[in-house]
Amino acid sequence: MPLTRSVSRSSNAVDKPILRQSSLFFAAGIILFILPAIYLLTGRSAAPGDDPAQAAKRYLTAVYARDYPKAYQWTSAEDQKLKSAKEYLTENPPFSGAALELAYQLGNRVEWHELRSEVHEEKATVFFRVTLPDANAPALQKLFLDFDPKRLSHLTGSEKWEIEKRLESMKKQGTLPVIEGENSLELVKEQGQWRVFTHWGGAIRIRFKAEVKEGLEWKFWPVREIVLAKPGETLQAFYKAKNLSNRPLTAKARHLDEPKELSEKYLEIIQCFCFIQQTLVPGEEKEFPLVLRINATVPADLQEFSVNYQFYPIEKFPKK
Repeated sequence: MPLTRSVSRSSNAVDKPILRQSSLFFAAGIILFILPAIYLLTGRSAAPGDDPAQAAKRYLTAVYARDYPKAYQWTSAEDQKLKSAKEYLTENPPFSGAALELAYQLGNRVEWHELRSEVHEEKATVFFRVTLPDANAPALQKLFLDFDPKRLSHLTGSEKWEIEKRLESMKKQGTLPVIEGENSLELVKEQGQWRVFTHWGGAIRIRFKAEVKEGLEWKFWPVREIVLAKPGETLQAFYKAKNLSNRPLTAKARHLDEPKELSEKYLEIIQCFCFIQQTLVPGEEKEFPLVLRINATVPADLQEFSVNYQFYPIEKFPKK
């Protein structure tokens, strides 16, 4: 979903938040909250205890806190047919433990304004405005130790309490960095429960390919050949390589994306194993992570990107 209207405000806010690797998936969650404009509604409200608005809030709060196992549970059956829980959690690594607990300290401070619903039988559209903590702001990056799960897992109970106390102090003093935006979300009713319809059926296919070049004695392959990505969505994928020789081999990869001009404009490779050379000892098998994002402004008729990684022996890596 395109981020077309947002305001970041606080004494420590910046005009263009920098996406750091540690908070990358917070950024992906933030994008889910933003749409072009607010809508006027004429539909009826849901009955008490049968509220699509509350379902939307639960889902988006879970996404924002990187509680992806819970978020997946609240997606529609139609979407789940296209993307399994294992695939979804591979693409969206969740927080756990202290990291998840502290992420919810931010997620629970999301403010919902003018939350209303338009319901037509088994389908609903929820329209709302939100004010949410800007997890990419330097002040929150520092407070939450760059959202590094390992560092957060070593915090003592008193240290976690201190973070929560400082966060509440920022809220009361009006210095909490926030983003404001408007959004809508579609839901469907299944077996009496509202679930989010994520439209994975209309997502863009990213087809991964792998090659070894110039006689490199490696086996090299994508863990999944195709993933589905929606505009504005950040995903993680993996390749694997195995040294088939009886000696250590050092190699380096390059990637070729198609269609070339469109991929240069709309496909962003955020984290890539091709930036540094890789060495495998005889028989060693290694997994290489890849993080990418589809630009929110990608043309509506574009259906597929091809990402081809080629590993070369380091001494034969192309200079251009």
